[in-house]
This record gives sequence, C-alpha cells and structure tokens, in this order.
Amino acid sequence: MYARVVTLVLILAYIESIQSFDSRNVVFTIVSQPEPYHASVAKRLKQDIESQVMQLENRYPKTHITHEDFPVAGAWTILPLLGPLTSRYRRSDVRWVLFVETHTAVRCDKLIQALAAADKLEDVMWIGYPLSDEEPTIIHHFTFYDDLEEEGGFVYPNFASGFAMRIELIEILLKQIESGQRRLEADFSIDPAFELAQLVYGGGTDPGPLLTPDLSFCIVSGDNCATYPRQFDICGSAIPEHSIYFAVKTWSGFHNSRARVVKKTWGRHVTHLVFYSDKDDSSLPAVSTGIPNSKTGHCAKTMAILKMVLKRVNNMPHIKWIFLADDDTILGVQRLCEVLSCYRGGADVTVLGERYGYGYGKKETAAKGYDYITGGGGTVLSVGGARAVLACSCGAAVSARAAPDDMTLGACAHHRLNISMTHSPLFHQARPQDYPREVLTRDRPVSFHRHSSPEPTRVYATWFQHDDLAIRKTRKRDEL
Repeated sequence: MYARVVTLVLILAYIESIQSFDSRNVVFTIVSQPEPYHASVAKRLKQDIESQVMQLENRYPKTHITHEDFPVAGAWTILPLLGPLTSRYRRSDVRWVLFVETHTAVRCDKLIQALAAADKLEDVMWIGYPLSDEEPTIIHHFTFYDDLEEEGGFVYPNFASGFAMRIELIEILLKQIESGQRRLEADFSIDPAFELAQLVYGGGTDPGPLLTPDLSFCIVSGDNCATYPRQFDICGSAIPEHSIYFAVKTWSGFHNSRARVVKKTWGRHVTHLVFYSDKDDSSLPAVSTGIPNSKTGHCAKTMAILKMVLKRVNNMPHIKWIFLADDDTILGVQRLCEVLSCYRGGADVTVLGERYGYGYGKKETAAKGYDYITGGGGTVLSVGGARAVLACSCGAAVSARAAPDDMTLGACAHHRLNISMTHSPLFHQARPQDYPREVLTRDRPVSFHRHSSPEPTRVYATWFQHDDLAIRKTRKRDEL
C-alpha cells in the first residue's frame, strides 16, 4: 500500500512538473557588446532581470551577457550562439531561450506567463513581435516571399523587442547548419532578424516554422507588455558640434550635385567640414587626396583621407571625433552629438556606426568571419580609433583603389588589431523606406544613405532639420 502511495505521489509530482512553467525553464540571453557604454547597459539589464526573478520565485535565473559568457565573433547574428547554448542546456530543464538586446525592457512576470502559454502549444516554436516588408528591399537582399501571402506574409522578429525560441528548435537548426541542410544564401549579415527567420524557414520542400506573432512582445510600452524596446537616451549633455571633424568622400563629378546637397542640408550646421576628392575645389572646399576616382572600393582613398585628417587635427586638441561620410550620407548633426555623449572619444579607441558582418552564415567561412562598419550611414572614429586603423593596409597597389574600404578596415580591425566595431542601430546604410516603420518611429535615427525618391533635401527636412536648427540658435546665443 505504501509503495502504491509513493508511486502515485511521484507520478503526480512528475505531471505537475511537466505542466508547471517558471524561470527554471528559461535562459535569458542578453546580446551585448564589449564597448564600455553597451557593456554597462547590459550589466544593468542582467541585474534587473535577476532582481525581478528573485522577488517572484526566490531564485536566480539563468542569465547570460554574450560578450562575457559566449565571446564568439558574430554573436549578434545569433547563429554562433546556437552551439554554446545547445551544449550547455541540452537535456536540462530549459525549454525556451529568450534573446534580448541591451536596450530591451523585460517584465519577468508577464514574460513567464507568455512563455508558459506558448509552451502549451506544440506547433509554436518561436515567438516575438512580427515585422514585415511592404516591398523587396536591398537590406534583405531583395528577397520577398510572395508564396506566403495567404499565411500573412513572411515575418521576422523585432530584435529590440526580444524573441524566444524553443530549445528544440535551436538544436534542430544547429544540426541543419552543421549538416549543410541550412545555410544563408548571402555571405553578408545585414539584418540578423530577417536572416535568422529566413534560415529557420528555409522554404523549399522542407520549410521550418515561421515566427508566431505574440503581442506580449511590444514595440512600445503597454500594460500587457512582457518586453519592449527602451529608447536610446543620451548620457549627459550633447557633445559640442565643433569637437567633430566632418570628412566627406566625394569626386569631382559630384561637386555640383551631391556635395552641394550636403552643404545645403546638414553641412550648414557644422564647423569643420571638408570634402575629399580627386580634385581641389575651393568653393566647397574640397581637397585632392591624390587618388584617382574608382567606381567601387575606395580603400586607398579612405586611408589617404584618414592620414590627411589626422595631420590636420594634430594641432586641434579640441577635436575628439572624426565623422567619415559619403557624399550621399544624410545626417542629423544634433542627433549625432547626442549619441556621442555615451561614447569615449579623443585618445580612446572607438569605431562606431551601423555594423554589418561577413562570413557568419556559412560553416566553411564562419571562423574567418568579421564585423565592419558600413560606410554609407557614416563611420564615427575617435581620434585614437583613427590612428589605430592607420596600421591597416589596402593590399597590393594594383587592387588598393578598388578594395572595399569598410570591409578591409573591419577585417583588419578584427583579425589583426583586435578592435571591436561598435554597433548603433541609429545609423542607416539605406533609405527610410527600406526599414519597417515601427522601427524608425520608435528611435531617433542619426543617418540615412542614398539620394533617390524622395529627394534628399526632403528626407533631411523630415527627419533631422528641426533638431539641427537648434544648433544654430544655440551658436547665435553663444556669439551674443
């Protein structure tokens, strides 16, 4: 009789353990960066999650900061994290892995409720806030899934809102990647959320699960939200605009078009602005780099510009930053000054902008993968950062002109100099219409890139002009 009672108790306990769901079944993964500001924000988020779970359940949750616990190249694409997570939590009580960014707000009680509800639905494999494209776009390799229209279209998670995957899905995806069954079609990592969803789905005769939309993962804060993105607040007063040296890459064929647009828009609001070209032009002013123009690459030109700029600022101790722009970069100067309040300029080594990756999506190239700051949205270098990357080379003289400057510097910084590229989602390599509206309206963008429809002056007026006019008013007050 006693044995039967014990057996019944054990069975009931087992059933209860299956039906119950708490923080022991979740891994909180904070996708972070080693740069001091981002590392501090990640640490605060980890402490907040741990404090909430301790109050809810009187235990510490499984929480990871990726640059500390899983310091693998390309962790921001999620793919390099699949192996370490599977190795650590296979055959454990973990059922879901939550991925959040450092600026994601997490309400642990509502999150556990959302995951518990999803856990009961066997066909739900990953959940998050759904983003979708209205038309094919360059940042998604012009991939557009017309065949999924009847299912609501192809959706991908908003990383800033966080998303969660079953540990089984992670294990399956890892096996598929290792076997070669799943791989990214492109060599480049541009939008990791879209590319992850693309990899999971796969298409063809054996498609994987699409993201299940879950309104507990929010784009703005609300009573029902388990997660939502926090805005990127400034870390003090905006830095003075005159502490930035603005160097614009151009060529003589664009002096009267693109360069004039820069001067008509954001260039009006900066003190130190010089165009670097293949010919001198005192009306801009533009100075010759001595490098003939090339249609692609521009590595030799960029290195020449950095050398010339550093020579100029050597006797300008108030210059702490160098902003390297294309002649079709559309910039918010005041926004840039606000963002840079969070970072270390001057002699410290900082390289900041929109991060892309190369080689992470394929097994055979993953070990050689690296990050780079894509130049169209602008590259911000501390003076110390600019001096550091001068150690890089563009390769043989024959190919130096055509070598891609951003990728060459990124590869050198990663493999040779051990310098991390710092990512900010506020810089944009493409046009406003290439990004989901929810994402742009949530944040305060710093830059866009490319002159097309709508006109660049209109893009500038819509997104940046109002804030930049404040710089002129402040400058006039100071002069009075």
